[in-house]
Amino acid sequence: MIMRLSPVLVVLHYAVQVQHSDSAIPFCEPSFLEYVQCPRHEHGVDWEVFLANACENCQPDELCLENHQSFQCAPGILSAMIIISQYFLIEQPSEDLTQFLGAVASLAPFPFYTSQYSRYANMVPVNLLMCNEEQQRSPKAFNRFVPRVHAEDSGMCGMVYTDDQLVRRCRAMRRNVGVPDRSSTVIDHINCPASTASVDEELAQKIQKYSNRANQLQCQDSRGMWNEAMSDIHKCVLITVGHWLGFRPGQLMLDWGSGCGHKLSWAKMLFDVDGLGVEIQEPAARWAQLYSAGKFCQGDGRELGWIPEDTFDYVISYASIYHLTKLDQCKVGIQLMRKLKIGGKAFLGWNHGPVMNNWEWLKCFQESDAFVKEHEGIGEGGVVVDFDAVEDGYLFPPDARVLKEKRSFLYQYPAYSIFLTRKA
Repeated sequence: MIMRLSPVLVVLHYAVQVQHSDSAIPFCEPSFLEYVQCPRHEHGVDWEVFLANACENCQPDELCLENHQSFQCAPGILSAMIIISQYFLIEQPSEDLTQFLGAVASLAPFPFYTSQYSRYANMVPVNLLMCNEEQQRSPKAFNRFVPRVHAEDSGMCGMVYTDDQLVRRCRAMRRNVGVPDRSSTVIDHINCPASTASVDEELAQKIQKYSNRANQLQCQDSRGMWNEAMSDIHKCVLITVGHWLGFRPGQLMLDWGSGCGHKLSWAKMLFDVDGLGVEIQEPAARWAQLYSAGKFCQGDGRELGWIPEDTFDYVISYASIYHLTKLDQCKVGIQLMRKLKIGGKAFLGWNHGPVMNNWEWLKCFQESDAFVKEHEGIGEGGVVVDFDAVEDGYLFPPDARVLKEKRSFLYQYPAYSIFLTRKA
């Protein structure tokens, strides 16, 4: 059900407003904020701009618009909007109000923050539809969210299965394979690294934008860690990779550069795969640990000694490793392969040919024994893998015509993906 929220006019009445006639300061002057002991900036809200907009459209002591309800209890009406958004699919209110609700401001005395609105309005609970029906009702599945997107309707995805179809298939697989009870997994016993990540200036500049986006609560809308709304395409990537790698219920996955944790949430929701996410940006890892399905650790992903080897069935990484130097990409790639069980599979996606091409990746793994001996800090022994590389334009979209659209830039050359199977 979609509920339309008609424009709500929130009129704030200050107790001291009746005194303004005695003041030499005109009511709509910015200096009047000080007169009523109101700060000019508060929790990201510019009250001076708010005052200017209000005075442009409203006369003091009068309703701004006829035939519209006005509310003196602004925290109350905003809290009501947050509650409504938890029970109904709603259309977005005006842009100004959306921006205000995207800030982190208390709605005391009501037990809400404005930031909760975008989480409920833009996302859906993971336990609304889960493969694992037992865990669907467990506390672990409570308060976990995924973006409210449908990859099958985007026109950008070759995999057009609905969530319902994927969950039905997964439940059938669970019955067939006899998945054991998983009240806890090995992931629960992995301790996140104690030290925070320390990176060089060049890498810090590359990734600073992702920290900014997480701090701006983009994890709670379809942009995630990206500049534009791309969650439907990222969901397409996860579903496609799940089919290529053969996700099965009860298996374990490591996501390197997990961002907001959306991919691990979809993996749990649709495939019943449990995940560990590694993310260098603290705001994103913190949000994921609170609201995504899985376990998430913040740390320097170039040093993975704290993760046990021979543990995971799958490793995925999308649009993350390419930020590193070629040397560090090879170091990380070898370490990630050692986290896989023998026979485990990996997907390293959105690599860029000019940054590190597929032949360089192949050489990295073929010469991994010598590479490990030459470089410190990445453990002992190389790996043996089966290696395949494919351009993303042949992997994710339904046909080549999609590549002409602006939103398809994630699929366009020189982006390519690597699929690996650990042999030894």
